Amino acid sequence: MNTNSESRSFWNIRRDLRFGLRQLKRSPGFAVMVTLTLGLGIGANTAIFSIVEGVLLRPLPYQHPERLVVIWQTDAFHHDSGALFNAYREFEAWQQHSRSFEKLAAFSWATGPHTILWQGKPLDTLALPASVDFFSMLGQSARLGRTFAQTDLQNNCTLVLAYHFWQQKLGAPPDIVGRSLTLGKSSCEVIGVMPDSFSFYPAATDAWSLITATGEFAQKPWQSMTGAFGLLKPGVTRAAAEAELTAIQAQVLPEAPADLKIMRSLTPDVLDLQSNFTWLAGRNLRKGLWLLMGASWVILLLASVNVGSLVLGRAIVRGREIAIRAAVGATRRRLVGQAFTESLLLGFLGTVAGLSVAAVLVQWFRAANPIELPPGAVITLDWGVLLFTALSGVVSSITFALFPAWRGSRTDVNAILKSGNLGLSHAVAAQRAAQSMVVIQVGLSMTLVAGAGLLAESLWKLAAANLGYRTDHLFTARINLPEDRYADVAARSRLVATLETRLATLPGITSVGVGSDFVPRGFNQLSIAGTSGAENSSSDVATQEVSTGTLRTLGIPFLEGRTFDERDRVDTQPVAIINEALAREYFPGADPLGRAVKLSHADDPSRPWLTVIGVVANVKTMTVFQEMGYVEPSAVYRPLSQSAPRLLALVLAVNGSQLALASEVQQRLSEIDANLVLGDIDGLHASRGVELSQPRFRSILFSGFAGLALILALVGTYGVLSQTVARKSRDIGIRMALGATRDRVMRSILAQACAMTITGIAIGASISAAEIRLIHGMLYGVTPAGAGELAAAALAMLVVTIAAAGFPAYRAASVDPMRELRNE
Repeated sequence: MNTNSESRSFWNIRRDLRFGLRQLKRSPGFAVMVTLTLGLGIGANTAIFSIVEGVLLRPLPYQHPERLVVIWQTDAFHHDSGALFNAYREFEAWQQHSRSFEKLAAFSWATGPHTILWQGKPLDTLALPASVDFFSMLGQSARLGRTFAQTDLQNNCTLVLAYHFWQQKLGAPPDIVGRSLTLGKSSCEVIGVMPDSFSFYPAATDAWSLITATGEFAQKPWQSMTGAFGLLKPGVTRAAAEAELTAIQAQVLPEAPADLKIMRSLTPDVLDLQSNFTWLAGRNLRKGLWLLMGASWVILLLASVNVGSLVLGRAIVRGREIAIRAAVGATRRRLVGQAFTESLLLGFLGTVAGLSVAAVLVQWFRAANPIELPPGAVITLDWGVLLFTALSGVVSSITFALFPAWRGSRTDVNAILKSGNLGLSHAVAAQRAAQSMVVIQVGLSMTLVAGAGLLAESLWKLAAANLGYRTDHLFTARINLPEDRYADVAARSRLVATLETRLATLPGITSVGVGSDFVPRGFNQLSIAGTSGAENSSSDVATQEVSTGTLRTLGIPFLEGRTFDERDRVDTQPVAIINEALAREYFPGADPLGRAVKLSHADDPSRPWLTVIGVVANVKTMTVFQEMGYVEPSAVYRPLSQSAPRLLALVLAVNGSQLALASEVQQRLSEIDANLVLGDIDGLHASRGVELSQPRFRSILFSGFAGLALILALVGTYGVLSQTVARKSRDIGIRMALGATRDRVMRSILAQACAMTITGIAIGASISAAEIRLIHGMLYGVTPAGAGELAAAALAMLVVTIAAAGFPAYRAASVDPMRELRNE
């Protein structure tokens, strides 16, 4: 008995599948529309959640990631992110006296690149200093060789190489362990190569050099800046560790030199390592990804509503078919089972399409690498969320398919056959439900469109802002001068002068400049001669050393005074040029020319007083603490002839292609010194691209979601109106037979579409008002109300509605009244 029942069920399922496939073949437009709708919703959600899971939810790929922390110095304004590096002396005190950590390690990227000689050729290398417990704290082992050990502290210089540096720049020599590399003026032993899977911040690190007792960190512990990373003991909270470190720091701060008095106003800030990595990768990365996740949920909801609307409308049109099948003996179970099978078929097709969309999007993200990701973030397809989103879409289609089948099986068959659909009351209720879903679609779509408009406008204004210096037709690069051959300012100044002279003769070069950086950087103390101690407390002044042609090359306007020239030498009076912001803040209503300033405490004998000889316009820069906006810092410019650093930034104004100059500039540089190499080529534009990458990524994806929402709203509106016309064709024919014109019929359909859209716009506007407050931190140059963007979004929805209603309205106006009356 059970065998026969199972056999009948199996054959029923087979028949339902064959019948469902035939029905979908008869309505290919409907099948394709539902499949694509489900596929886009499922694919977008799966791809975005895969990114969110890889960046925000997956633990760091280190041992005991939940106990790993980072320690910065902070003030009252930056307690959630940290503000500054620690002095190495503070780290030493923590390491000696703290009882909250299993291990503490120092690691710093507050340094520049070095030059490594490899097979007689110089390589620009980012070798960052780390203490002996750095790798063991993370629980990481080397791929080749080993990591740092206590015995290495006796060596002069010890290196562990990053995999990409060993493979790409050194050519992956298998015998690299035990060999020596010349780093600057030191001979360094390579003891290991890390695995390809190992990553830490910053991603560009080429090697890690061991901090030893004879190195610069130990010799100048208050001037050497470092991050501190720790593995908390089990059961120790971050708050408890922070309180202990604060007490230890207070005991050693009296040792700090007078020019570091700012450190006395800072305290340790113990932060979760994974959260801080995410913040370092992008100030709004966490919030932006959750925003995109929310947008993808809206797309899934829109897709589900759209599928439900399409399935419900199709069931209304197939009402007569359902009634006939019921009349010839089909049971309620068979009718419901058939609807269930068709919905599963649609869900399967939609899931396959969604899997394809998700795979393509994830592969694009991994290949394009549009944003900086935190260390350890690996983006792979998340099968769990794929299953969840697929079930969501399938459930929506099943729900809206089963209801008409169930209602149709329990209504008066004669009434249905007479009316030609599910019955007047049932059809009207279903149609109202479909129209309500269109209203929901329009409201949610408008929310996405308004958000996309706000983000796109902010990106455009951020990218188009006048920075106060030129960024076009510039060739930029950096040069790292070895300390052993360029130990003093005079040697560096001679190199700069020679290089400027030779580069100026290259074809297409209109101006040459060399500086310590491309724009003023840093947080330096400033003292003004003749002012009280209270006015000497500034510590937020940016500085930049520049050659005589740098300001002209960058197009920074002079406001008064003179520029640097041959009068400004290492043996003459030290001079400086200040910007308008500094003049306005420290010399209000007075002439700053001839005044003296010092980039340190006034009593510091190691720093000279600088005579102000000129004032230039401000430049805009971004800070690490603010992603969407600029600051105009007070800035002091010094001549390279009096204060030349070892790391130089080269800026050339050109007429033609910038990157084509690289080989020619390298050749001229090699003629001066064969061991010097250009690094960070096109670095100014690259850094600008990094600054805009996060806003651009958010804007592109959100705009894509908004476009998808518009398409779904168009499809939903079109589907409902088409089904309305199909259901009411007899009524329309009767109205036309009684004198209604084609224009009037078309206007009635368009009016119905506009009524649904206006209701949806009202709902969307209220949601968008809350959305603007939510994303305020991701906007730049946009009015808080966002009225213009809301109006544009509303207009876009109206245009989409009219486009969607056009063909159904035309079909309604084309109804033949005589044919409908004959059918009646």
